[in-house]
Amino acid sequence: MSKGFWYIWAFVFIHLSCDNFKFVKKLDREKVFKEKLSDIDHAEIEKPPLFVPCRNEPEESKTCFQNTIIKHISTYLTEHQIQVTTPINDTIWVPLIITKDKEIILEDFVIPEIISSQIPDFKNILKNSLETLPDVDPAIARSIPVTSKYKLPIVILMN
Repeated sequence: MSKGFWYIWAFVFIHLSCDNFKFVKKLDREKVFKEKLSDIDHAEIEKPPLFVPCRNEPEESKTCFQNTIIKHISTYLTEHQIQVTTPINDTIWVPLIITKDKEIILEDFVIPEIISSQIPDFKNILKNSLETLPDVDPAIARSIPVTSKYKLPIVILMN
């Protein structure tokens, strides 16, 4: 009986101690990517993304980057000659991702009702304008090209 007692005791001990074992989980690449993207502190970015004309202005490269996008979108919207029935004076914060592979991606965002009611295809126009931007160099952090996120203000003023 004592031999059976030890087997039962060993079985119970092993069964109850399973919580202490650590199992290796398979990592989800998408989840790891998003975590690492959020780990990048914009204060660690040595060089922001650059368009070709901004390469000659290293001190003001971030301002040049923002101004290039805003001017480009403004010109693109002006060329489309959008007509509105009610004046619009609003600011939209446009979320952009500049990938380490030199792509500019427009993230989804909410357009104010006054704009979406008068310009229903505004997001498509904005997306098309971004596709015609000049080539961009990605941001640099720790001497490595990285994906970065930005929110740019676009003022919509139409009469």
